[in-house]
Amino acid sequence: FRTRRGLSLLAFATVMAVACVLLGLWQLDRYQQRGERNEEIRSALQAGPTGLDDLLDAATTPDEVPDDVQWRTVTVRGSYDPTAELALRLRSVEGQSGVHALAPLHLDDGTVVLVDRGFAATATRSTGEATLPPPADGPVEVTGRVRLSESGQGSGLDSDSSPPSIRFVDLAELDTLLDGDLAPVWLERVEQRPSEDADLAAIPPPRLSAGPSLIYAVQWFLFGIVAVVGFVVLARKDNADSAARAAEVASPRSSADDPEHSPS
Repeated sequence: FRTRRGLSLLAFATVMAVACVLLGLWQLDRYQQRGERNEEIRSALQAGPTGLDDLLDAATTPDEVPDDVQWRTVTVRGSYDPTAELALRLRSVEGQSGVHALAPLHLDDGTVVLVDRGFAATATRSTGEATLPPPADGPVEVTGRVRLSESGQGSGLDSDSSPPSIRFVDLAELDTLLDGDLAPVWLERVEQRPSEDADLAAIPPPRLSAGPSLIYAVQWFLFGIVAVVGFVVLARKDNADSAARAAEVASPRSSADDPEHSPS
């Protein structure tokens, strides 16, 4: 601590250690948030099916829908509009490229619910290579997971493709494109009666993973320990080098002062 180099090493080690600890705490906070979010999703997935009106209460716009309704399961009954099909592009499922088949379901009370009927795998990400089977004729009963509107994204509508494709399910924009009173949420089909076409695979539930945050937190704490240990090692080495240089400087003087080595 008595040299400029020593003070520089101390300052550097202190900054590194504090930064690593703060980054480690930040990753721990992310790990905790991820765990809480996973628990909310798990609880929603395990809850039994309910009615759409009971779940939404008085919400009529996407902004009014509470976040905790996402991933809840609802059962609705109605008829598909085959003239208003949409393809949701650039949404792979478990690493497989393909296209989601979306269709508006007209309920008996006049509400229209956009339903992700299923996933058609393709060899590439091009929507032009997907052949989507038409929705079922007549009344159907759909049990699906609630998804929130991807508001603010814009639908990214491509009206030139067949069927027209979208990039995001922005219900505020789609409400102006589809006939009827569009519900403020959309559904991922889990089950349907009569059964959906076999070429459309049901969307699997989200995978709940803790993520790498805990590992990153441990790494940052280890980096902080390395910074402290490294400072101690370098400081001890500097002290040893200083002592050795001092001994070398003092050694010739001691020899010169020794009477036995003085010239006669």
